[in-house]
Amino acid sequence: MSEKTVIPLLNKADNESESSSNVSCTSCGGGCCGGLGIKAGSEKEVVFRNIFLYLAMGAIIFAVAFLATKLLAWINP
Repeated sequence: MSEKTVIPLLNKADNESESSSNVSCTSCGGGCCGGLGIKAGSEKEVVFRNIFLYLAMGAIIFAVAFLATKLLAWINP
């Protein structure tokens, strides 16, 4: 009565090929990305450009938020 039935997989070849390759490294378009989108093996100039770009964006966001709070405090004392 409690006999187990084995159901074969139809796409076993697809599962094996997907598990053999590292999906996380091929998902971003080539090369493994570390923090801040810097790929392994990038040139030093590209790495510094990305880091300074993120720092500049952070400084701009901080400055705009600071000025917005000062403006709101000046409008509504």
